[in-house]
Amino acid sequence: MLRDQIEAGNLGAHAAVPSERALSERYGVSRMTARHAVETLTRGGYVYRSPRRGTFVAEPRLRFSVGSFTRMMAAADRDPGTAVLSAVTLEPDRSVAGLLGVPEGGRVHLLRRLRSAGGEPIAIENIHVSAERFPDLLEYDLTGSLWEILQDRYDVHPTKADARVVAVTLDRFEAETLGVSPGSPAIVLTRTVFGAEGEIVELARDVYRGDRTEFNVTAPVGGVGPDASE
Repeated sequence: MLRDQIEAGNLGAHAAVPSERALSERYGVSRMTARHAVETLTRGGYVYRSPRRGTFVAEPRLRFSVGSFTRMMAAADRDPGTAVLSAVTLEPDRSVAGLLGVPEGGRVHLLRRLRSAGGEPIAIENIHVSAERFPDLLEYDLTGSLWEILQDRYDVHPTKADARVVAVTLDRFEAETLGVSPGSPAIVLTRTVFGAEGEIVELARDVYRGDRTEFNVTAPVGGVGPDASE
């Protein structure tokens, strides 16, 4: 089918997608079925529509894993960009304070950043770190790798991240910030980052454009033997 052709690279980025009539004839389906298929591919980010010009193959999705955005973009030969949307110090709720080890009456830094690849908006980061542990963090240049600042300035070395990934739709603020329509698909990555001593260094909620990103996950598949699940 058409999606298989796109994923196999037989239709390159910005190549014209055949008309609904051509698709219905090629695959032996009704034009309504062909229209529904193109709409599904559009929502999934495989193709995009251009008014008066037609439908075209979208750029391939960027592949991510749980880790440093800056390093992953450098490895993918994409120019990473960062815009600081806000950086404030505030009183945390009880849950955040407990996870970050912030004492009663203590404060946290909340950093919100827009991350881009090659000038294209890709994700919004919402990061909490302890202001008790990193009191002058907001005085540094926050447009690069936050993990490098933690390592170089505070001798804190993130070693592991637990993450939860869910599919959502973007609200108006997120959509406008990422340059897409409200209600567009998105991937939310909720991260808990641990330091070398096993302590929680960072709590983050990252919102990625669903039409431009995908995540690779590697995990054990269970034990070995007759009782192992398949």
